[in-house]
Parts: sequence; C-alpha cells; structure tokens
Amino acid sequence: MRALPWIIGGGVAAYALTRSRSTSTTAPTRSVPTAPLSGRWVWPVVRWNGRAPVISDGFDSPRPGLPRHGGVDIMFARTAADPYKAGTTNGTKMFVMPDGLSAVAASDGVVWSASQTPQGFAVVIDHTPLKAATFYTHLEKLLVTPTMSAKSGERVRAGQPIGVIGASPLDGEHLKHLHFELWLGGPSDRIDPAAIMRGWEVVTDPSALVARNAGFLYRPIGESGDAYPEWVRALRDKAGVYVIRDLESREIVYVGSSAGTLYETLTRHFQTWRRWKGFWRGQYGEGHDPGLTYPRNSVEVAVRLTSPAKSLDEEMRLIARLKPRDNLIGQVDRAEDTVPF
Repeated sequence: MRALPWIIGGGVAAYALTRSRSTSTTAPTRSVPTAPLSGRWVWPVVRWNGRAPVISDGFDSPRPGLPRHGGVDIMFARTAADPYKAGTTNGTKMFVMPDGLSAVAASDGVVWSASQTPQGFAVVIDHTPLKAATFYTHLEKLLVTPTMSAKSGERVRAGQPIGVIGASPLDGEHLKHLHFELWLGGPSDRIDPAAIMRGWEVVTDPSALVARNAGFLYRPIGESGDAYPEWVRALRDKAGVYVIRDLESREIVYVGSSAGTLYETLTRHFQTWRRWKGFWRGQYGEGHDPGLTYPRNSVEVAVRLTSPAKSLDEEMRLIARLKPRDNLIGQVDRAEDTVPF
C-alpha cells in the first residue's frame, strides 16, 4: 500500500490517534464539495427498523469550551414509538441510537488506520484513486483488522460493516452516535458532507439478513492473490458453519460446515485453479459438497463457530431455511462446471 502524499499534517494514522471530539482547533476551511464523488457512496450508518439515519449535529457547529465541529454526528430522528428516554446513552429529545448498530464503509477503499483512541475506536478509509478519505469514530468495537498506515492492506466495499457504533468515553453524556468526516485533501481539508450525502444510498445492515442466526456478519474476503483476512485465518482448527453470498445480488449461494478444519473447508471454495488442474478428482466426495468454487471478489462470507458435534446439524438447518442456490440441486448442470464425481 502506497503512502498518501496528499495527507497533510503528519498523516492519517497520527491524526486519528490524537484527535479530540472536534478534529481541529480552528474552523474547517471548506464547507461544500466542488463536485459529486465518483463511484458508489452510502451513508455510514445503516437503516434501523426501516428508517434512514439523519445528521443530528452538523459540520462546523459551535460548542462551548470546545473547538468547532469538524464532521457530522449521525443518529435517528426520534419517533413516539422509540423506547429510549431522553438523557440516556441511547437518546436525546430529538434523536436516538440503538445498541449494536453497524457503521459501514461509505465507499470502496483500503483501511488506512483502525485503532483505539481516546474517543473510542476509530477508522480511516483511503478511497484511492479518488483524492478522498473518510473518518469514523466513537466505535465500541472494530469489525476490521486493527492497523496503522494501511499495513494490513485490508480492502472494504461500500456498505461493509467496519465497526459497532458506541459513545465517546470523553463525552459526559456517553451518547451513542457516529462521528463521520469526509476529507478531500487530508484532515486539514475536511468538508461539510451534508449536501453530498443527500444523494448517497442508505443500506440495510448485512447481518440483518440472517438476524435469526445471531453472530452472522457478511464480509468480503479480498481479491484473488490477496492474503486472506485475519478473521479467515483465525478459523484454522475451528468447527462451525459458513454461508457464501453473492456480492451483487445478495443471493445465498452455498452453506457448508466443518467439524475441525473450517479454514481449509471454507477457502477451498475460492481456489478455482484446483478445478481446472483436476485437483478435485478423489477429493471432497461428500454428496452435499460438489467442490463448487467462486471468484473471491464476487462473494462475501458469514461464519459461525460451533462445537464439532453441532456443525453438521447447524449446516442442515441453515440449508433448509436459507435454501442456498448451489447446495444439493443444480450444481453440475452446466458442462463447464462438471467435476469428476
């Protein structure tokens, strides 16, 4: 990962570690973008109960005793049915934020930094080739690999969960919300994103698609040739189930399991070279697993760890419920996909 020569003032990582609630002692220098940004852009907070998020505190807003606001805070407009009382960590008179909601990447990019800061966990995403980066903070949990200066090389896609929204430990009210910044030249060139965000898509939390299976979170696994993400490598010698989903259509394409070799069982689905070299002959002959393979950049994966004894039962339950496209039926109908068993 190359350095960011356009980042001003010591680099993104150092900035993320030293920022306060507002990110500068002076007012930001620009208030609106000069043009819409290319590519797919989404709101960094997902829908909740069918509702779109809103900006609860705007860019450059004054605050007694603190620098002016260097980004926007995002919550949900309060409704009469909301259970959260004003003055709690989940709500004010005008806005609410539930527990456990995901913050997502606003656009495709590479994680430049992801680390603990005095304001909670913070993430910076570099959106090269655009001269743009986004900053997210007040996270109570990271869903990306901790890194500095993009050493992990972790790629994320627009709408991918990157953390769980929490509150700033330095905020006396401990109000849960996401602080979000858009930089078009480094942290010294923050802009007011409100106007441009009006045209951004609001996505549904990917984990909500299998909400009845607590613990599922769909994540991409990178491009062909990339090292697998740390969360995939951590599956060695583990038991559990996995669900493979098409990245574009969100169709469930495959459900599998392993009683103790989850890493190997999952990653063989992305080793497409094995099919063409005859590797499958005599391998993986179970009737429910035809050895289907998928391009890594076309799918995303959710995993749940189980005991070895429960992995197969959980797989069968998920197959019955999710009806994945490629399990059991319709797997080798196409001549080009034929395997030797």
